[in-house]
Amino acid sequence: MPANNSLLIFRDEINNIDKKIVKLLAERKNLVFKIAQSKIENNQAIRDIEREKKMLQKLIFLGKKYNLKSEYITQLFQLIIEESVATQKKLLKKFCNHNKLIPANFSFLGPKGSYSHIAAYKYADLNFQKCITNECSTFEEVVLSVENNQSDYAVLPIENTCSGSINEVFDILKKTNLFIIGEINIFINHNLLTLKKIELNKIKTIYSHPQPFQQCSDFIKKFPKWKIKYTKSTADAMKKIKKYNDVTNAALGSEIGSKIYGLEILMKNLANKENNITRFILLNRNPKKISKNIPTTTTLIFTTGQEAGSLSKVLSILQEKKLIMKKLTSQKIYKNPWEEMFYIDIQVNLSSTLMQDALEKIKKITRFIKILGCYPSEKITPIAP
Repeated sequence: MPANNSLLIFRDEINNIDKKIVKLLAERKNLVFKIAQSKIENNQAIRDIEREKKMLQKLIFLGKKYNLKSEYITQLFQLIIEESVATQKKLLKKFCNHNKLIPANFSFLGPKGSYSHIAAYKYADLNFQKCITNECSTFEEVVLSVENNQSDYAVLPIENTCSGSINEVFDILKKTNLFIIGEINIFINHNLLTLKKIELNKIKTIYSHPQPFQQCSDFIKKFPKWKIKYTKSTADAMKKIKKYNDVTNAALGSEIGSKIYGLEILMKNLANKENNITRFILLNRNPKKISKNIPTTTTLIFTTGQEAGSLSKVLSILQEKKLIMKKLTSQKIYKNPWEEMFYIDIQVNLSSTLMQDALEKIKKITRFIKILGCYPSEKITPIAP
């Protein structure tokens, strides 16, 4: 009996300590809000990595005095720091986003239920009050609708973790006078869809856009007798099997699309890689000016001609300025197979002195250069089920 009483006393003491910890965390969060407001008013960066490192070192040293392991202190305070940074970013985004109450018109490769349609709604949900959609049948039509003032934003897939860069979109970016003003990354869950439950060996024809076939090639190879039919989009594939009303037809498409078109899901997650992610970009007629507080990406395309070592010179300039390159890809130029066009994402604000100095040097060693846009870097956002 006395032992049980001692246990209850100890638990009460722990509960009291936990309550104090929660209250202190709440007090800390209130201070974080005040710090964020001060940073916004003084146009200061949200994150100071060096300060965080020094603070963590002091806490680890203090923890050792109380027999607390450095790993424990590190894990605990990294979580607290990340929450503080997220809180500050959320407040900054709310402060900077003046478009939240405005409805916006998005053009995308349709019909509804396509992954581009899902990306449009995801981006709109984060940035606007309402999403008005405009379904297009080609990527060129998506861009033209914005160029001709029929829509506000064009939604285009730029790359996928399974199938790589989408060259057709790079060709469009070189020609268009629109600017990249945003991006959104989403998990892509390719599903095998049919009119009703059916055995896989009874499927005769499968429909989808070329990209899902590339991304699910390992699965498709298992069924060499299936006849492959390419469509303008995954949603177009779903519409076709609904229209044809043939139980031996199937489509590769989204779970959301299956609900829109009333289809059965035979199998899920068919991509070659477990984390199948597509990055979408948003285009607008006007470039976007980004606050220095927000993590930013600047995107360029350029050609260097056939001079040997030109690309290395460009990369050396970025390294010299300590600019972080997020992505570099190349594409053969149409009618000139000996020359390449390079697409590059740099983790920097276009207005920064470092980037402007780098651009001046890069322009001298490139034959053609175009700034595609400067825009907020986005985290990966999963598709809602």
